[in-house]
Amino acid sequence: MKIWCQLPISMPRSSYKSYYELLQKDYDLIKRPDTETVIRDVPQELSSPGLVAYFGLKQANNCEILKVMLQAEREGFDAIAGACFSDGAIKAAASLMDIPVIGPGETSMYLAKMMGARFAIIDSGTNSVPGTESQIDALKIRSSAIDYKPVRHLTLDAAVFSNCLSGDYDPVIENFREIAQNCIKDGADVLIVGCGLFSPALTVRNIRDIDGVPIIDPMQVSLKFAEMMVDFKAQGLPVISQKGLFLKPGREDIQTGFKSLGLV
Repeated sequence: MKIWCQLPISMPRSSYKSYYELLQKDYDLIKRPDTETVIRDVPQELSSPGLVAYFGLKQANNCEILKVMLQAEREGFDAIAGACFSDGAIKAAASLMDIPVIGPGETSMYLAKMMGARFAIIDSGTNSVPGTESQIDALKIRSSAIDYKPVRHLTLDAAVFSNCLSGDYDPVIENFREIAQNCIKDGADVLIVGCGLFSPALTVRNIRDIDGVPIIDPMQVSLKFAEMMVDFKAQGLPVISQKGLFLKPGREDIQTGFKSLGLV
């Protein structure tokens, strides 16, 4: 199968070669031998990961993510696996296409709920915390997260964190361990990495748990769920509801809407 892996911002491969290679290694550790993963960015939109934390900019960026993801079905991909914990435009894309569209944030939190009693999420920076907390509330699983500060963030200087995109992940990993141990003290029995920019570094270095508490890498989770949903679809099983909130328009309405919005 062929899976489209969607980054959240403009990240040209020429400028972020180290990260693309890291993310591909992360996928290669868990994907099926016959699965092809193709990593795509959002060429015309935000170029800084920190800008996605701002609600208004995030919503504008999501429109561009949606436009990019809508190409996947037309290009013959079997599924889309999001590569950003905030799940930008995932539900919108899923309601407009016939292929599975999987968000790493949603699937990671549900998986954590299955694996333990209380999870904690460790994000990249303080500005991302409110958005991640709103994801927990939207999924109605606040009771499955630790009571005190269920979403925490790295305490590194922004400049130090940005260096990780060039391949220097040591400070990030050390800081993650420190934050994780405090989460465990406050009751976390599952840890979720809330940022796809550094979650692959932990996995590739075989850091799979902290003191026996498992670490969930959302990039791997979204990919494996995408593979599973492709299997479901191949057996004729539905992969998303077409009623209620995500009522799916007919093919003619979709084409008319796409033309009106300049998406085709």
